[in-house]
Amino acid sequence: MKIYRFLLFSFESLNEIVYITNNRISPYNDIKKYNEGKNTQLRWQRSLSEGWYCPSDQIVDELNETINDVQHKINRGDICIGTRAYDGDEFNDLRKFFIELIDQLFFSNYNECLDMEKKLYLNSHNLLKEIHENISKDFENRHNLARKHIETYFSDPSLHNQQALELMTGSDITLNINDENLMVNTKKIEKYFAGAKFELHIAQKEEYSTMENNALISDNEKIWKHHTNNLLNIEEHILKYLNLVLHRFPLKYYRDVNTFAVMFQDNAMNILEENLHNTFYTKYVEQMKNSSDNVHINVLPVEFLLYDMIGVLNHSIDHSVHSFFLKLNKVLNGDLKSFIGFFLYLFDREKMKNNMIIKSLRSDINTIGKNEILSNALELFLIEKNDIDISELKIKIFIKNNFKFNGDDKNLKSLEKKIYDNFQEKQLMESFCIIAYQILIRKVVNDYISFVLLLKKAAHKDQPFFKKVVNAFLLKNNDSNLILSKNKYDELLKEYMTVKEDSNFNFNNPSFNDKIKSTLSNIKIEINKFKILNKLLCSLNNEMIKIKDTSRLTPGEKERNKKAIIFYSYLIRELKDQWFY
Repeated sequence: MKIYRFLLFSFESLNEIVYITNNRISPYNDIKKYNEGKNTQLRWQRSLSEGWYCPSDQIVDELNETINDVQHKINRGDICIGTRAYDGDEFNDLRKFFIELIDQLFFSNYNECLDMEKKLYLNSHNLLKEIHENISKDFENRHNLARKHIETYFSDPSLHNQQALELMTGSDITLNINDENLMVNTKKIEKYFAGAKFELHIAQKEEYSTMENNALISDNEKIWKHHTNNLLNIEEHILKYLNLVLHRFPLKYYRDVNTFAVMFQDNAMNILEENLHNTFYTKYVEQMKNSSDNVHINVLPVEFLLYDMIGVLNHSIDHSVHSFFLKLNKVLNGDLKSFIGFFLYLFDREKMKNNMIIKSLRSDINTIGKNEILSNALELFLIEKNDIDISELKIKIFIKNNFKFNGDDKNLKSLEKKIYDNFQEKQLMESFCIIAYQILIRKVVNDYISFVLLLKKAAHKDQPFFKKVVNAFLLKNNDSNLILSKNKYDELLKEYMTVKEDSNFNFNNPSFNDKIKSTLSNIKIEINKFKILNKLLCSLNNEMIKIKDTSRLTPGEKERNKKAIIFYSYLIRELKDQWFY
């Protein structure tokens, strides 16, 4: 518990350091408290920019009031936005409502976004498994043909040779190709069998056909090239588009966050979830081992953790948003301008990126043809396009209803242009991602709190039953010591597991990615088998051509030639899966 609270308050302090370092501003200053004498250069830059952008007095609403006039009305309380602060007081603070809009517009259905990503990953993994199975079947068929080829022309090895070959090719050998050289256990194959003590009689059933061998090699090569090209395309798409899918609106803001900036917060969240899992699952399993009919849970410790986390998150979010608006105000000079300008900038930026990705996907589909990974990725980015459009429309409706501004007005869009011209995208979005990250984490914590409240409600319903039947509800007035029937708790446990699964934003990393990488690696091994089989068939062909006329070979070369034929024909016949790993 002490470590958890230390982490909570540490990430608050770290937030302040990050903002001071990255933004070069104090998070505690307010735009209204700037020392005029020390900010002449800032005023000069702002005055200069007004010459290039639409002046504030030309940005007017439907009532012909300037944006500065509307800002004054908000400050005086003449415009009611209609929301509440954490302490329950009414407020018209745009910075507070900025938080609420992100919460409601971006993350209201975060679990659905996550489910779609998981579905794509699962489909991609299943596709790779199917490809692996098809390649394995193709290789098995080609190997069977190669084995029949060997059995047609060669008798079985003598007992002596069989024993020597088995000793040389135990389960620990590895076949590979390096710089077009066939390797056995990192040695060139010629060196590997050079010291073998074989009986050098080659027992042939009939005259060897190099033409038949060449046909085998040619067909193998066609299949190998087909699978290789297919793998290259798929691997490129997986690396390119699966990564892009994980950086879609809106969960991209969680995943794009500076990990250093949220390091302590991330650790605090991990500790919180470990405590929750221990309370709601591990202890429950231990109780069931004793064949208990009822489940006893003390939720007080995790309640403290949850509400501590919410309190610190609320403070940290307010602090981050204050610093963010302070940065925007240095260029836009006003919360309303910053509020409207940033949302216009954000949605314009997201629409451009989404449009580029969709064009790229459609181009690849037209070039390559039907591809399940590309089709699934395209579907998700079309969904992203729709999500962006809907969120943008809601923001514009909000601006129109509350401030009477047309979100498509050319003069209003000059605020967006100021942001493009005065801020580096990376720096601005890093600050925003920290805000979005914290808001999403707070949403998850609130989901856990809702589950605790659900448990309490269910326990109170069961309370009279337990008191009457087992006289076990001795802590009736203690709201945190809960007793539920096993059947009821089993139902509620599903709710907890759903929240836990929905908070697994990094589901793809590392375990799921490892599955995809492992399957890709297995596919490459399977494809490499074709290349190795062909290398063995080519090498055997060359040696069979030599043995037809040994007049120009030295005694040593004749011996090596026969050893090669014995060894190659055995390997082709007996190829084992474990030799390729």
